[in-house]
Amino acid sequence: MNNSSNLPGLGRAVLAILLCGALAQSASAAIPVGNSNVQIGGFFSQGYLYDNASNFPTEDKGGTFDFREMAFNVSTTYGAHLRVGAQAFAQRFGNIGEDKVVLDWAVADYNFSSAFGVRLGRVKYPKGLYGEALDLDIVRPFIFLPNAVYNPVLRDFASAVNGASIYGSVNAGKSSFDYKLFYGKIPMSPDKGVAEFYNNFGAYSNAAGGVGALKMDYAAGGQLVWNTPISGLKAVYSRSWFSNLQSDGPFIAYPAANMHSNIPKFTWDTISAEYATGNWTFASEWQRTGGTISYGAVPFTPIIVSAVGWDAWYVSAARRINDKLELGAYYADLKPRYPGGGGSAANRQNDLDASIRYDVSEHLTCKLEIHWIDGNYQFFNTPRISNPTLPNSSTVIAVKTTFSF
Repeated sequence: MNNSSNLPGLGRAVLAILLCGALAQSASAAIPVGNSNVQIGGFFSQGYLYDNASNFPTEDKGGTFDFREMAFNVSTTYGAHLRVGAQAFAQRFGNIGEDKVVLDWAVADYNFSSAFGVRLGRVKYPKGLYGEALDLDIVRPFIFLPNAVYNPVLRDFASAVNGASIYGSVNAGKSSFDYKLFYGKIPMSPDKGVAEFYNNFGAYSNAAGGVGALKMDYAAGGQLVWNTPISGLKAVYSRSWFSNLQSDGPFIAYPAANMHSNIPKFTWDTISAEYATGNWTFASEWQRTGGTISYGAVPFTPIIVSAVGWDAWYVSAARRINDKLELGAYYADLKPRYPGGGGSAANRQNDLDASIRYDVSEHLTCKLEIHWIDGNYQFFNTPRISNPTLPNSSTVIAVKTTFSF
């Protein structure tokens, strides 16, 4: 923790809000690019997180300023059909990310027509309404999208694939359909947030550092968007799957032995709808994941096969009050498809959120939100996120200031 750890939790939240005002005084205009076809953009955000009862998702429940994101992107066009660009990204989410700069996306995009285009490189992963817009903080009032569908611990893992996608839009009378298909690799490592799900599994020795190796063959899937005849209303279906997810690490009962797991196919199905009318935006999504995992530490344990996966849904509403102020709220529900032990709190996560966004200027946005969470499903007790005793409920306060250009 930093030197602010001696401040009371709410006092630190107030301090974080005051940082908005300080940054507002120093905010500058967007970086000019002249009349060229080169576009430069990016953002920097600094926030504060406080949880009154657990360490999710930070190291210490006393609150932390280890919550920030930054990105820089550049793109250009060649002729009427080809666009190339890339974005560097870094984040600090408790002990996840550690401000390491990574290649967030990098594409060569050629559109033959409105009905057919091809992207090659590190392409965005289309999942649900907002899977390709995780870093577009300026388009919504929420600091966190609903955790049930957009878990921020997976941000560094499931935002893009190294491969290719095809896309297009087809008119159908008074409506239209947009489609995307993709295939590629998602690099996995114990440094990424996905490792927390494996370390939370309980089969790896946290004392020995948790899971030691992660890999998968490929990720593939697609998305279909129906832009309905009703202005502002769209419906989305997304389906994707991961092939042959494998892990290895020290067995919790005997760390010198290797615990191996494999999920031949893990699927994601998401049904979504969004309606924007006037100053209101309403959204709802339902998601189901699933697969079969086999694991064991041969010859110390037999191979065990079991089903894994979860169901999730949320409803949200946001209203733009004026040019400066926007309010938002959502309720999200997350639960395992195959409940286990640990009591009812371990088999649910219900999240009620209220958010306030204030636009200080065109380039500077401040947000405050509160989460009232019932249950602790997909809370973590791992080497990076220690929670020896998980609470049945918790309150999370988040403050975030974003400067974009």
